[in-house]
Amino acid sequence: MFRKLFGVLAAAIFVMSTGAAAPAAAVVAENPYGDPNLVSMFDGTDLSAWTSSKTGLWSAKNGVIHGNGTARGWLYYNKQQVGTFRWIFNVRQVKGNHKPTVLIWGTTEPIRDALSAIQFQPPNGGHWDYRPGHNDGGGKLFKQLPHTTIDIKKWAQCELIGDAATGVARMACCPLTGTAITCKGVEVLQFTDKTAGRVGPLALQVHNSGIQDEYRGLYVESPVVTKPGEFLTM
Repeated sequence: MFRKLFGVLAAAIFVMSTGAAAPAAAVVAENPYGDPNLVSMFDGTDLSAWTSSKTGLWSAKNGVIHGNGTARGWLYYNKQQVGTFRWIFNVRQVKGNHKPTVLIWGTTEPIRDALSAIQFQPPNGGHWDYRPGHNDGGGKLFKQLPHTTIDIKKWAQCELIGDAATGVARMACCPLTGTAITCKGVEVLQFTDKTAGRVGPLALQVHNSGIQDEYRGLYVESPVVTKPGEFLTM
């Protein structure tokens, strides 16, 4: 509310002092989750807040982050790296032969394949562990929870919560139907390894060439002030 009021006052001062029309202000939609501590990660128009592993791999298209399908690689949020966090986003697959994938608790120093991260596969809960000495499915570190399969070709909402101190990360997802902007999530995947939690980038991953995944409505909260350790979307 304060930011909106400040913007209006600034525009009024500009008009009075110059006689010119005030420049149009960028409009960023408020998040729909009732948590004022969530920070928008994408303004719908450009990828300046993101760093890509390869040029041309991703683009801002029609208000979404679009995977162009040119090669395997990643796109990480460069404004903040997180250890304990809440991450909410919408995802769908336009084309591809592998489920959408996102990365947590990786590292950019050094940069290795898939950022040496823990991989979650929204919205249905597949997984992989890219850490040195692992590079495998993770075995008992992951627990997939029973749920009705969500169609990856349609928009779904997912929320990841992670606690770096305990090494616990969890994901809840649900299908977005009709014109709904939110849905009630169901927990689909849990990961636990006390040695895995660390401060690292939140990243989107294209598993291989030919995949076109899309993301929108991306928000992060870290440190977690609102309901730490709990899902907002369930």
